[in-house]
Amino acid sequence: MWFTGAVLIVGIAAGCSSPPQQQRQPGALVPGTAEVTINDQKLGSFQSVDCTPAGHTMTITAGNTNSGTTVVVSNGDKQTVTAVTITDLGGFTGSYTQGLAGDAAVSMTGATYSITGTADGFNTDNPSFRSNSTFAIKVAC
Repeated sequence: MWFTGAVLIVGIAAGCSSPPQQQRQPGALVPGTAEVTINDQKLGSFQSVDCTPAGHTMTITAGNTNSGTTVVVSNGDKQTVTAVTITDLGGFTGSYTQGLAGDAAVSMTGATYSITGTADGFNTDNPSFRSNSTFAIKVAC
């Protein structure tokens, strides 16, 4: 009889345990978040992220229309960045478009996109003069 009670206690303890936490890969972000760096200045984390797939294209926005970024990535045969728009982040507003000035690259860790490159635009404190800036954008969809 004591054996049945022990099995029952073990069964209850196993039934009440928490489900295992899903492990994130190193370098991956929590889904729905983004981190942006402009000219080596880390701008913190964004909680306002939207990822919209359309065929082989993923459009990713972080922030809002006053201050944020939009990235378009092609997930075809080879992953490529087709466009990046940066609006008033770290005092910089500018863009990158594939095939024009600047460069950009993309890699993935789990569901986290890492986009790096250079954009052409201007600094908000001196908008009369063109400026190139480096960017690093990590976004988890």
